Amino acid sequence: MKKNVFSLMLLACFAFVGVAKAQEEIKVTVNTDVNATISDLRVPVVLTYAPEPMTPAGFLSIGMAFSWGYMFPAEMIAEYDGKYLTQVAYVDYTNSAGDYEVHIWQGGDTAPATEIARQAFTISGTVNNIVPLPLDQPALIDGSQNLWVTFYQDGSVQQAACVITDMGDPNSRWIGVDGYGWMDMASVQGGAGYSFALWAFADDYDAIGEFDSNVSVYPNPTTSNVTVAAPGMNHITVFNAIGQMVMDMPISNDSQVLDMSQYQAGVYMVRVASEKGISTKRVTVM
Repeated sequence: MKKNVFSLMLLACFAFVGVAKAQEEIKVTVNTDVNATISDLRVPVVLTYAPEPMTPAGFLSIGMAFSWGYMFPAEMIAEYDGKYLTQVAYVDYTNSAGDYEVHIWQGGDTAPATEIARQAFTISGTVNNIVPLPLDQPALIDGSQNLWVTFYQDGSVQQAACVITDMGDPNSRWIGVDGYGWMDMASVQGGAGYSFALWAFADDYDAIGEFDSNVSVYPNPTTSNVTVAAPGMNHITVFNAIGQMVMDMPISNDSQVLDMSQYQAGVYMVRVASEKGISTKRVTVM
């Protein structure tokens, strides 16, 4: 017992030293030479601390590889328990062009605990607006645990993270640096006064709102086949309850029959892609 208590005290000491070291050695630089109001977000906002419309305060760098993002407390996401996180959104801006990763985590109060999904993507630097990013592997939301959505950049981009005026919630200001741990951006040099800008979306939300209403999946629930119908479909992907892809097929029809009898009973997510957008529907197999 004494050994366990000593170990916990030692870990706490290291965490304190890491944050103190970060406060002394890490300096946040924000380029505030930005003249844009970004408001063309064509999806219903589910999880974000950013206002709508949004005016960027600048773009942040720290001269090294780092992660940044949001932590959504369990009480904030309880209503989404059992749903899937199907896409995120980021700001594609001129000086932020480069390669990134998005990471989805469950659990953890002062640092992310268990990673449940990650995906590489590229900011082109040509859109100058908010860009939705559908996740290849939807992440199941556990409403009893904190949910973290973070981005990572290897340090090659000098203005990697879009920041807005501080929204007043420390969970909108998380930053992580190897060797220093996770910390509130407001605690490091130059970081006070800012929050990050990103968005996360749960299942039946898609990039083009009007497309979702035109997607039909029936019968639902089912014991065998389901028909997926939507104008201009070009791809269907099916995921099981733990986010594993169980079916993936390119198609060129407005209607497609899927044989679900080959799968165990449970809830599945059917993601439908079309030239108009992406929609995710829940199907129950009895």
